[in-house]
Amino acid sequence: MGSYQTAAVVLGSRNWGEADKMVTLFTADRGLVEAAAFGCRRPRSSLAAGMQMFSSIEVQLSEGRRLDTVRQCTLKRHYKKLTEDLEVMAYGSFVAEFLREFLPPGQAEPHMFARLLYILDSFEMRNPRVTALMAVIQLLEFTGMQLHFEHCVHCGAAVSDDALFSMTAGGVLCEDCREPGAQPLADELRRFILALRDYNWENPQELKVTGSLLMQAEQLFLTYLQNLLGRPLKSLAFIQQLS
Repeated sequence: MGSYQTAAVVLGSRNWGEADKMVTLFTADRGLVEAAAFGCRRPRSSLAAGMQMFSSIEVQLSEGRRLDTVRQCTLKRHYKKLTEDLEVMAYGSFVAEFLREFLPPGQAEPHMFARLLYILDSFEMRNPRVTALMAVIQLLEFTGMQLHFEHCVHCGAAVSDDALFSMTAGGVLCEDCREPGAQPLADELRRFILALRDYNWENPQELKVTGSLLMQAEQLFLTYLQNLLGRPLKSLAFIQQLS
């Protein structure tokens, strides 16, 4: 068993034993990694600062058969709002849980990791509810389980007006491909979802958001995620407690 060093973000953390933690890391080089951070809960531990939720770190780990071990870490970025503002923390936890559920362990996703860093930055500056929805829509694109809103998922015809939407088919349908259970999808909502999907974190532009469109898009994607998992994400209860 060897050791390795990589950039990482802490996506999950739970106490273990008297002074240790079990952490879930999204690493730039190895994707999702479960690791033990021994002694990190001791006040003088060099690991203490870096093993907090949402920390952006450079970390050295030793490989284990079932679990890797954190040996050293350097804190690169502390996200103040994600750790101190309850609303921001709640929506950040939703994105973190999404990644824990849908990322395959041990598979590098460098582009997805880079996108996550922009998303965490955005939580510090922008509306956390909108940021979380944009994050999940965009991160789904990397998983192969994304929904499709530009072309009919059956015949491939371009969609440019009101359409139909089928959760089971995985996106929009044209009128000719109507199937049982398909629901009307207003073009305004379809275009709003595409604007969220295509939002450029590096060069942000003004995004027109209305409460009605936001609620409709949220409901669509939350229902989709629940269908994929067979249950709602646990972090939604935290969000509902704050609303």
